[in-house]
Amino acid sequence: MSGGFKEMEYDAIVVGAGPAGLMAARKIAAKGFSVLVLEKEKDLGTRACAEAVSASAFETAEIPPSPPLISNNISGAYVFPPDETKGVKISGGSYRGYILNKQQFLYALASRAVSAGSDLWMRCEVKGVKMEGGVARSLVYFKKGESKEITFKYLVGADGVGSVVARSCGFDLSGFEIIPTIQYVMVNCGVPENDLIRIYMGKEVAPLGYVWIFAKNEYIANVGIGVRGAPAKPYLDKFIASHPEVFEKAKVVKEGGGGVPVSGQVREIVKGNVALCGDAAGQVIPITGGGIRTSMEAGSIAGDCIADALEAGEISTLKRYTTAYGEYWGTRISRSLKVLRVLEKLSDDDLNLLGSIMSGDDIVDLANGLDVKRVVEKLSRHPVLAMRMASKLL
Repeated sequence: MSGGFKEMEYDAIVVGAGPAGLMAARKIAAKGFSVLVLEKEKDLGTRACAEAVSASAFETAEIPPSPPLISNNISGAYVFPPDETKGVKISGGSYRGYILNKQQFLYALASRAVSAGSDLWMRCEVKGVKMEGGVARSLVYFKKGESKEITFKYLVGADGVGSVVARSCGFDLSGFEIIPTIQYVMVNCGVPENDLIRIYMGKEVAPLGYVWIFAKNEYIANVGIGVRGAPAKPYLDKFIASHPEVFEKAKVVKEGGGGVPVSGQVREIVKGNVALCGDAAGQVIPITGGGIRTSMEAGSIAGDCIADALEAGEISTLKRYTTAYGEYWGTRISRSLKVLRVLEKLSDDDLNLLGSIMSGDDIVDLANGLDVKRVVEKLSRHPVLAMRMASKLL
């Protein structure tokens, strides 16, 4: 394999060194194939992220949950409707998770990918992909202002919501929608319970979105918002000002933002010898905005399928990625999207009513697209919510 900038054909090129891309590269390289990861940024983990994951994310990553990778242990959550006195607590049982040190976590994923045999080139911005007869053959990237072209047999687009790979290769992105987010890293917050994440909903709080407070430790918290149809920052600043019990003595030390897909998985995630993974494929749980584990699962499955295709010498083998991911994760994303579309139409009064009758289990199942049928049966017994929600979720 090449250790520098000598041009050669790789068995696979992965665009984007996030959770999806690094997992895909590791899986392909582990089977003995040459892999190159191209990342446009100068460092890993530069994008703002709330950093929350379930405990099972480490199982997907195949990395033990060691202290350097974890900022905080989470035992549950509070979800607040507009009437914050009706907050629902989610805790106990299997509600265990972490607030990651996302950058260190990505370093760990990168280390495993490189150890398996992957090449990783930073500050390489992909500008386009060249197609021949419906098959991707090469890509053009810029490194230090110089244009270079490199060839490959398979390509993974794990390059985020503005995926150059998806656009260049003609993927169907119709209906692809993102929610703009902004996040502050704040110090000296008066968060009542550092081991419980806090979610706030409502038209006045965050139109078609929500506010989050995720404590990283006793000193630092990620405080962010996602909204649609309105500027995010004024709503976040208003929320902070209206909660002096938490933020009166707090200060912002870092600000970031970005877009999160909320429209579900894109119509096609495989096209010829190209696979899309992660945010580029809309593989995010729409209600929660959680995408770290779903992206790693996608990268892992896509990487395995590309390795199988290389071994078999059969490009059609890659299509198994669509089926394998869709069986569980695609279904969960689809169910969560359906719930989101229903919630978007509820008034604040409806949300308050929902908060007064739902349990923690109900919220987890609805938000994550799990046992939606059970929750629908419960809502069907309530006269107002049966009409406004339950019938639409069947």
